[in-house]
Amino acid sequence: LSSKAHAQGIATAPAPVAQGEALKAASMAEVQALIDDFAGDATIVEEGLSMVMDPLASNPSSIPIQAVFDEEIDDNNYCEELIFIAEGNPVPLACRFKFTALSGTTEVAFRTRLIDAQYIRALARMSDGRILSARRYVTVVAGACGI
Repeated sequence: LSSKAHAQGIATAPAPVAQGEALKAASMAEVQALIDDFAGDATIVEEGLSMVMDPLASNPSSIPIQAVFDEEIDDNNYCEELIFIAEGNPVPLACRFKFTALSGTTEVAFRTRLIDAQYIRALARMSDGRILSARRYVTVVAGACGI
């Protein structure tokens, strides 16, 4: 995150929203700034990482997402940091994981809440400096009891 975000503290909760006021998605500029800050000067490679998730989610409050590396992970090639960005959420950084060579295989699965149908992006910083990326679209539909 930017130095301004670090100065404000990442762990602070977003401001409460008044009842009846609609939540708004983060702007594309906010999402791109998050991606640029994570990647730095490195080139983003669209291979080596994949995401496992259903393209259709019936419960927007609990959407399972999994990241899997398509290349061998070992002491010489491992993920140092992995972030997930929910591009259409008010706060796009869904979660962040940090690893070391001692972590072994790096597979991450979690559940998140989405405000609407949107792209989810995973970015992984590898030990050799590469940035791997995967991006999937999920359509969020809520049944009568799904909210």
